[in-house]
Amino acid sequence: MTTNDLNTQLQEIADSTDFPPTLSTAELNGKTFTINNTRLVTTKHGDRFIGEIELDGEHHDAWLTGSKLTPQLEVITLHLPQTVLLTKGEGDYDPYTLQVV
Repeated sequence: MTTNDLNTQLQEIADSTDFPPTLSTAELNGKTFTINNTRLVTTKHGDRFIGEIELDGEHHDAWLTGSKLTPQLEVITLHLPQTVLLTKGEGDYDPYTLQVV
């Protein structure tokens, strides 16, 4: 493959509008899904996990961030894939947490 061919393919991907959005942690609250893989990305707010998940039979990328989620993901990442339930307490500042189901 030539450099021009590769650049053409890369530009087609960059111009594409059919990529699904990355789900937020809040969108997963109260839902059961399978975490297939995770990756740690550096953002302007520090290091954050993005999970490659399966929700309702569809594959998604999802932000999995929070004060309790980060250490939980550090543990669960060693044992993937896992089906989990993500929950949050009733208070505005209660953390998100995972439970293996």
